Amino acid sequence: MRPRSITGPLILVAIGVVFLLNNLGRDVPLWRFIADYWPFLLIALGVIQLTEVLLHVSRGSEPVRAGGGGWFWILVLCLVLAWWSAARDGIHIGRLNAPGTISILGNEFTYDVSTNANTDGVTRLVLDNVDGDITLHGADATDVTASGHKNVRAFSRGEADRANQGSQLHLERQGDSLVLRADEPTHAGMLSVSTDLDVMVPKGINVEARGRGDLTIQDMSGTVTVTDSRGDVRLSNIGKDVRVEAARGGLVRAENVKGNVDLQGRGGDVQLENVDGLVTIHGEFSGTLEFRALTKPLHFESSRSDLRVEQIPGSVTMDLGQMKLDNVVGPVTFRTSSRDVQVNDVTNSLEMSVDRGDIQVSASKGPLPKMDVHSRNGDITLSLPDKVGFELKGKTAAGEVNNEFGSPLEDHSDGHSATVVGKVGTGPQLTMVTDRGTLTIKKN
Repeated sequence: MRPRSITGPLILVAIGVVFLLNNLGRDVPLWRFIADYWPFLLIALGVIQLTEVLLHVSRGSEPVRAGGGGWFWILVLCLVLAWWSAARDGIHIGRLNAPGTISILGNEFTYDVSTNANTDGVTRLVLDNVDGDITLHGADATDVTASGHKNVRAFSRGEADRANQGSQLHLERQGDSLVLRADEPTHAGMLSVSTDLDVMVPKGINVEARGRGDLTIQDMSGTVTVTDSRGDVRLSNIGKDVRVEAARGGLVRAENVKGNVDLQGRGGDVQLENVDGLVTIHGEFSGTLEFRALTKPLHFESSRSDLRVEQIPGSVTMDLGQMKLDNVVGPVTFRTSSRDVQVNDVTNSLEMSVDRGDIQVSASKGPLPKMDVHSRNGDITLSLPDKVGFELKGKTAAGEVNNEFGSPLEDHSDGHSATVVGKVGTGPQLTMVTDRGTLTIKKN
């Protein structure tokens, strides 16, 4: 009997592991992961098949042969995933789609564009679904000026010229608002139009943006509102409130903001630095979240995590697997389903609950904050200075206690559980509890 290939079972195991991690509460961006990394399926199939062939040839046996039906369905699956990824992020085929070259999607033609309008009586500029990357600068000016390049992909110059004529850039006055938009061209066949712009705006005007490309806004003293964002958003030197609604994966960065920051939706990385107002984040962000120099409270909430911090003179960094707080002003409260946590130098109070994950809490100086730390499945390590006051109550329901701090702390084991208690001078209550894991108390 001809041996059967192990390719199918291995691929099924890999797919099953990804779905299992997602069902168990691990913050795996499942569909984004599949859409981004599906080509590795082809690589894995090829490596496995090549290994099997070489193995059987070295043994002198008949190589494993993959059935035509199996390869047909693999091809169908790859075509579906390729179409899905292209529909999600746009079609990019490397140098084949470079300007001026021929590709399966035709040629790319470039046109210069520009428009301007006076802003007397205008309080708001609206960027209305301009498809392309936009950079907006605030300036001491009285007009709005937009200039840049329009990229048209078409099968012929004539078709591109018609698309260019049918997608003119406009600045239209609507009451106290000025609207920047590009007409949607009507065309037949495969065609795309995008417009990359550099926009100069009087810095006191409020800005509202809706678009499908990357957006950069700098040096504005008014409010900034970004809705249905589908690209990277970079904001810097904003004088009032910022509000961003992210529609899907991408970077959101805001720095030097005088007002509040309100971030909603779904996305990738988040970077906030030097914000004077309140920071509120609600949604699913699967990348790395970084917060630095926040002078007012931060509240981050997702389906699996909830973080509240009073101030961040230092930094907070969070990704799918871990979170680190360094030099943070409390009260701090944090709840999450699955994440390792490292806490350094929190003041006032710390309340933390983790379903699955290890927790490390350390303080370099006193006075210590009140602490209530709980991990349902993970180790807890508490590192304290030698001469600070505190009262400790520590327990592991299934594990052991390592009392590296020494006297006057006393540890006791009772079957599967163990405790450590004690008092050093006068100080706050420190409660450390893990349902399943090791509890370690030590000196810095």
